[in-house]
Amino acid sequence: MKFLFVCIVVLIMTSNLHSQSANEVAKRLSNPLGYISVPFQSNIDFNIQPNNGFRWTMNLLPIIPFSLNKNFNVINRLVVPVISQSDIFKGTTQTGISDLLVNSFLSPKNSSVVWGIGPAVSFPSGFPDEVATKKWGAGPNVIAMKTSGRLIVGALLFHLWSFAGSAERPDYSFTYFQPVSLYNFNAEWGMGLSAEISNEWMKKVSNGALIFQGSKLMNVYGQLVNFVLGPKYYFGNFRKPELGIRASMNLLFP
Repeated sequence: MKFLFVCIVVLIMTSNLHSQSANEVAKRLSNPLGYISVPFQSNIDFNIQPNNGFRWTMNLLPIIPFSLNKNFNVINRLVVPVISQSDIFKGTTQTGISDLLVNSFLSPKNSSVVWGIGPAVSFPSGFPDEVATKKWGAGPNVIAMKTSGRLIVGALLFHLWSFAGSAERPDYSFTYFQPVSLYNFNAEWGMGLSAEISNEWMKKVSNGALIFQGSKLMNVYGQLVNFVLGPKYYFGNFRKPELGIRASMNLLFP
């Protein structure tokens, strides 16, 4: 399950849209209200333990920000994970859609640090059963980010508790943390380093990944598109892949 900070990465890794200075570009793109963004994020994971399994996840991550009033912005995002996997459960293959997630952030307009807080809700809409929790989940999420010249640093933290759903499925208590650092170069290139760290408290399972990625902003027949590519290195104690690749195509609308 991939979450809200992905959409922030999409916005802040682009640069030099209109021949502005580096500082002007960073300030504009570090604001999540700068664009409506529709990323198509592909994650390919190899040699997932214990059966050397394979998983491909395509996350559709539309983000729709708007101004609430003169003091606050609201950022809403839907996460739709499409999954195809084999040998995660030995000798079987599954293709379907995992649980949907909605993130919502209330963010003050007049702040030197971009930050927001709000609820996250997970819907038990996934199928087949192997890629779904069959449980409703909800909890708080908070995000913060700071721009210094061309460098941008930030972090996302959220927690989900299950509260309803199938009695045959176990409850969960899930924490996710993602620190991010990004640097914008000239000629519309960028690079970044981030981590995705999760903990399932009831199962005592901790997993994570380090992600190195580069980006290139292009104008494709009048449409702004940001391309992102990089490797993922995993750590943890439960069914972790040996290696992964992240590639995304992010459509940006002013």
